[in-house]
Amino acid sequence: MPTYVIEPGRSTVVVRAKSSIHDTDSVWPKLAGTVDADAGTLAASGATARLTVDMTDFDAGDFLKNRKLRKDLDVKSHPQATFELARLVDVVELGDAKFEAVAEGTLRWRGRDVAVRARGSGTVTDAAIDANATFELDVRALGVKPPRFLMFKVEDIVDVAVTLRAIRG
Repeated sequence: MPTYVIEPGRSTVVVRAKSSIHDTDSVWPKLAGTVDADAGTLAASGATARLTVDMTDFDAGDFLKNRKLRKDLDVKSHPQATFELARLVDVVELGDAKFEAVAEGTLRWRGRDVAVRARGSGTVTDAAIDANATFELDVRALGVKPPRFLMFKVEDIVDVAVTLRAIRG
């Protein structure tokens, strides 16, 4: 099965935290890792992947939010999160190298493992993989207490969106 390498600067993780006053998007731009997939047999063979996210490099939109989030997440003590893709299920090949699927795997961060089911779509060619996936995450499962901004509490469940670009290695 061919191996694809995450292309620096072209992959991101966006986490949307919701509160009663407004939603806040935080962007983590530093993903690394590899994906093993075969464009011709994705539905039959699936894929595997190991991704890492540099948790110390993010932007929540302004200095105060960044400072608060850096402290609340304790990224200094927990600088890296990983995701291991175990399998793709419900794969639908749409033609022209396009597909839809559910990715099942494990998110590891802060000494905790959380099962993830992300719904996504993308393309797999002999040269590259472009994919997008989304899932909901209860941050308490990772040992994170949802932050408070002034008197407003952020909800326990965040929306996570991953954009991935990988080129054949």
